[in-house]
Amino acid sequence: MAVMRGSPLTVAGAVRAGRSRFPFKSLSGRLSHGQLYPSCGQGQVLDGHRWPEPCTALRQMTDTAGSVVNAAAPSHGAERFLLLDGLRGVAAFAVILDHVPGGWLGDLIPGRYLAVDFFFVLSGFVLAHAYGRGLEAGGSAFAFMKVRLIRLYPMYLLGLAIALSLVVLGAARGWLGPGWTDILTVAALGLLFLPAPQTATYGHGELYPANPPAWSLFFELAANLVYAFVARFLSWRVLIAILAAGAAAVAFTIIRHGDVRGPGWMWGHLDAGLARVMFDFFAGVAIYRLRDVIKLPRLPWWAATGAFVVVIAAAPTGVWRVAFDIAAALVLMPTLVALASGSVVTGVVARACAASGILSYGVYVLHVPLLGAISTASAVMGVHLGEGPLLALSVALAAGLVAWVADRLYDRPARRWLSGRARRPKPFAAARERG
Repeated sequence: MAVMRGSPLTVAGAVRAGRSRFPFKSLSGRLSHGQLYPSCGQGQVLDGHRWPEPCTALRQMTDTAGSVVNAAAPSHGAERFLLLDGLRGVAAFAVILDHVPGGWLGDLIPGRYLAVDFFFVLSGFVLAHAYGRGLEAGGSAFAFMKVRLIRLYPMYLLGLAIALSLVVLGAARGWLGPGWTDILTVAALGLLFLPAPQTATYGHGELYPANPPAWSLFFELAANLVYAFVARFLSWRVLIAILAAGAAAVAFTIIRHGDVRGPGWMWGHLDAGLARVMFDFFAGVAIYRLRDVIKLPRLPWWAATGAFVVVIAAAPTGVWRVAFDIAAALVLMPTLVALASGSVVTGVVARACAASGILSYGVYVLHVPLLGAISTASAVMGVHLGEGPLLALSVALAAGLVAWVADRLYDRPARRWLSGRARRPKPFAAARERG
């Protein structure tokens, strides 16, 4: 059974027990994010390079319904990646059970931490679709990274603010063990999207003790930066070499940290996080490119969803758990993205997938801080939620609701404002708004 990772942000245990130390439970966040950025047409020339021209109609569609449209690839025509959006949402809610003690609900999906590999693959696929041609033609790596930071930072900042407010409350009440120096250091670095120092006592070696799920965001940005600089040189030969080296690194590091499920969220297994993101991300890039070479089979939505659930519900033990995790990272999750990328969904299923995609990033980055807020509030009020399905469902409901409200009232306006301040090339700006 997977071990809970990361620091809880709740002071509930200290309130109930009257202890002088902040009662951290082990929590972590493992989920990558990634939005599908549609574009269409032949585009325009900027800085000597041709970038895809965003479609106003498609921008309106994704802003209002979260639909994901691929109209950039000439060999495939217009299509929607709605099923990938839907799977992204399923993964976001499933990973809550890796952070919240959900009792028998968590026992149903012991491999839920493998969602991070799915998201890293999906991110590579998404960004190759949205920006691959521009970067391969010599587009600005700096502009690309500004887009990515603007896409991720506002919601990340909201989660950090909620988390730090609980930490400050715990320190002020005497519930928190670490000193103010460590807390302020973690807060300052967190505002810069940087991990806590390895020597910090706050977090005990976690990369992002204030909001543990941010570890995968950090690794994704690292992969984005590498992609931005190597895209113009990324021939099939180079891509295969990267995948071969990445596969070897994934196998080695997962075996090396065989007692950790989903390694990468602490300094002690940083190497595994880097290996996973580099292989998975570039596997996603390869899958997107492969669509121009062969026609990939399509899975119906129910088969793709079922396959994802089977992967995270598989419960091998011992050495077979390690072997399965390697297979999931190297084969199963990339294959699922490949087979679901061309699937078509309509009607109620399409609307559910669209809504799921809209909520996914907010649910991912906010659910641990909200767990802390819910637990602290219930403890102060003398209400004992306990550990089990009720707590897990409460956090999932709160995360979904807050993510929905924050997306409309905070995240989108903040990204539009940041985009205006950055004065980036129009295609990048439009893609960001659709994220």
